[in-house]
Amino acid sequence: MKKIIALIAVVALAALSCIPAFAAGINSAEQSVLNNMRTPSNMNGNAVYVPDSYINQAEANFNTIDMTQAQADEINGYINAGRSYLESTKRSSYGELSADEVKTFLGYARAAAGVLDLSAGAGSDLTKGVKIINKSGDVVIDESGNVVKATGAGDEAVPMTVIAVTGTLLAVSCAGVLLSKRKTAVK
Repeated sequence: MKKIIALIAVVALAALSCIPAFAAGINSAEQSVLNNMRTPSNMNGNAVYVPDSYINQAEANFNTIDMTQAQADEINGYINAGRSYLESTKRSSYGELSADEVKTFLGYARAAAGVLDLSAGAGSDLTKGVKIINKSGDVVIDESGNVVKATGAGDEAVPMTVIAVTGTLLAVSCAGVLLSKRKTAVK
């Protein structure tokens, strides 16, 4: 009987330890997008880079999803088209773009964001970059660089823990009742 109780306890503890981790990590498709974002645009002889804050925020967002290679290829196509457009404007920096040029460039950002069911718009004004927003309305990327993407266990972790703990308590209680009845029967 002690072996049965020990087995039940081991199974219950194993169930308790199976609470999953929710960090997706960066896969090769996501890494290709990050690498492409790091490639500068040649704006009228000046190398213009995507700010590190945008890349860091994108990476934090990618840690919560699992992008496919097809999605990465489509996003990279929009990034490349946007880079080509910026280079064709003959401007020296993003800040020199006219309002119409910014709107055209935002079209590429919107298309790239749309691949991941995100939306894109201008930052706090037309000269301050792009703001990416998820379906819940949370800002994923913006010019401030202060966006903190929540990672880790989602809402399902608490119910899973409660179920595992309850199951463990029930298993141990049942084993205790069985053991006490067996001892009573033996006397």
